Amino acid sequence: MARNTLDEALSITRFLEVMNEESGDGCRIAIIDSGAAKNIPATDTINLTTKSIIDTEKHGSAIHALIHKILPEAEIYLVKVPDPVPDNVLITALSEAMRFKPHAINLSITSEAPSDGTDPSSIYVDHTAQRSVVAVAAGNGGPKLMSVGTPAVAREALTVGGCTVSAHLWRGSSRGPTLDGRWKPNVLAPTNFTTRIEGGSMTLMGTSFATPFATALAAIVMKKVGDAYACRRMIELSANPIPLSAAENIILQGLRKASLIRRLLETWPRLTDPRNHTGMGVIDAASTVKLAARLRTSLAHH
Repeated sequence: MARNTLDEALSITRFLEVMNEESGDGCRIAIIDSGAAKNIPATDTINLTTKSIIDTEKHGSAIHALIHKILPEAEIYLVKVPDPVPDNVLITALSEAMRFKPHAINLSITSEAPSDGTDPSSIYVDHTAQRSVVAVAAGNGGPKLMSVGTPAVAREALTVGGCTVSAHLWRGSSRGPTLDGRWKPNVLAPTNFTTRIEGGSMTLMGTSFATPFATALAAIVMKKVGDAYACRRMIELSANPIPLSAAENIILQGLRKASLIRRLLETWPRLTDPRNHTGMGVIDAASTVKLAARLRTSLAHH
């Protein structure tokens, strides 16, 4: 059986169209993760562990390689953190990453414990997201409801769920809502595809590997418009919604007792909002870049 490929993932997000014109020149991207790929360029690194900056867990290195494949001329900065990462270390990592003045930060680190966004890490993501787009993996707690945890629940995070290369919701993608009733994730990007990394073929599965698509797109758009909030909103508004027929039969998965389901639906209809599963839909890089160009032109004429 043929494997899903990175090219298919790039196609469903319309990144292939963007890559014909955009190589990442002038884009600055920070990655907070388990370290750097051995043979992929990095502009600068910060190590918050006692181990080598080189990743041995094949997580941070895969994200590093994936972003480099999408935007080969981008400046990539790496902040290595331990696993698991305590709140204080993650906050330090975000603060250190901002020294590089990144257009976007890739944070494929999250929990699945429900939160209302007032935990320390989420609050600091909100602070950081005023100056840089922070793309955060939604997590792999699906199909259970309310499985998006900190810091993916942050109000200003661009929270990224996972879809297949055929634009169907990936079953394992974490679902909202947040404890205070907000829908998450914000958008979807592909996962469960195969590509060559550091000389070998690797299948990348999980929202960790969906997030770099949104990070790369955010860096391109931020370079054009320079405003993190506007960038996030353009990515959301230009996403392609997944038809409800493709999202049906998932709404109540993860809740086992029928009586509990009925009680929750009666008291909190927000649980059935499809945006808790698919957000605004699958990112559309070509449409977002075109929207950013139109906005920049419009503002220049006023």
